[in-house]
Amino acid sequence: MVSKPKRLHFVMIPLMAQGHLIPVVDISKILAQQGNIVTLITTPQNALRFAETVERARSESSLEINVVKFPFPYKEFGLPE
Repeated sequence: MVSKPKRLHFVMIPLMAQGHLIPVVDISKILAQQGNIVTLITTPQNALRFAETVERARSESSLEINVVKFPFPYKEFGLPE
């Protein structure tokens, strides 16, 4: 019996800075193109910045890239959104 190769699951957590989001999304797409599962963990605000790119990769290329939005309590610390 031939067994299927096990798919790896990568969890990507970009630093919360604009210059880190695009490279992490690009790396995620490359990993997913190799048949892996990728989960991006980010804040809701940062997720808006790359939502269109990830959605296009999922719909056009059937890549398995998931986005988990983790709330960041910026108001509690007086930080901008």
